[in-house]
Amino acid sequence: MASDADDLLARQLAELRGEYLAEADKRVAELRALRNRLTLAPADALSGLRQAFHRLAGSGGSYGFPDVSARSRDGEQLAQRLLDGGAAVGQDDLAPFDQCIASVERAFADARTKQAKD
Repeated sequence: MASDADDLLARQLAELRGEYLAEADKRVAELRALRNRLTLAPADALSGLRQAFHRLAGSGGSYGFPDVSARSRDGEQLAQRLLDGGAAVGQDDLAPFDQCIASVERAFADARTKQAKD
C-alpha cells in the first residue's frame, strides 16, 4: 500500500509533468523560429537549434517522455551534422528540420493525450 508520502510525490510529479507539457507549444515555437532563421543566419540558427533540441532531448527523458527525447535527439543530431560540415544550409536541409520539429510536436501531443488518460 502506498504511503501518504508516496501519494504526495506522485501528485507533485504529475503536476511537474503537466507544467512541462503546458510549455510544449512554446518550445515548438522556439524550434520553428530558429528553423526560419536558417537561411538568414545559418551558423547561429544551427547552433540555437542544436541547443534547443538538446535541452528537449534531456528534459523529455527527465520528465518521463521518452518519445519527446528521442525525436529531439534526431533534431539535435541533424543540426550537429550540419555544424560539423561547416554550417552551410541549403534548401534541401530545411525539410528534414521541418520533419524533426513536426515529430517533436507529435510526441508532445501524444504525451499530453497519455497524461490526460492517466
